[in-house]
Amino acid sequence: MSDHFPGEITIGGSIPRRLLDKLAEMIASEGVSIDWQYALDQAAIQAAIETAAAKGETVRFTDDEASCGQFEDLENWLTNHGIDYDRHSDARYEYDGENVHGRGRKRPVVMSSSQSGYDMVGADEIREILAGRDQPARKLERIAKLVAVPPALTPIVLTEGKGEPHAHVEV
Repeated sequence: MSDHFPGEITIGGSIPRRLLDKLAEMIASEGVSIDWQYALDQAAIQAAIETAAAKGETVRFTDDEASCGQFEDLENWLTNHGIDYDRHSDARYEYDGENVHGRGRKRPVVMSSSQSGYDMVGADEIREILAGRDQPARKLERIAKLVAVPPALTPIVLTEGKGEPHAHVEV
């Protein structure tokens, strides 16, 4: 049995309309709410996404009892369908806080985070780079890559595009 603690996921970017029903179903299956309230059904989630799109906003869903603070099936589905998201999981017990930035179909960027949601890089990682034999310019490149911030999550735009999943994904 896994540990359950708070997690939140924010959806943004382009979403093909043909995926909206399935997206709402996937989100509803996680038992999420908005602003740590009561769990929402599929219709309420779809309405929240459509409202956010109409207002030019992202939409954030929360769960105070997410498995390890994550939404594993939903995150995989979003990545396979090229839908952008950010996820934050609180630190709890032996688990560090975590931020995940999913952009399109690229592998999501996973960062340790503070309880407040700020990305963190370990001092040991920086020390290891600085102690290495690389030229100073290469060390700076490696540090810059380590602390790189992914592009900001953009507001939801509902599109008529195909948004086809990868060939190996069943829809």
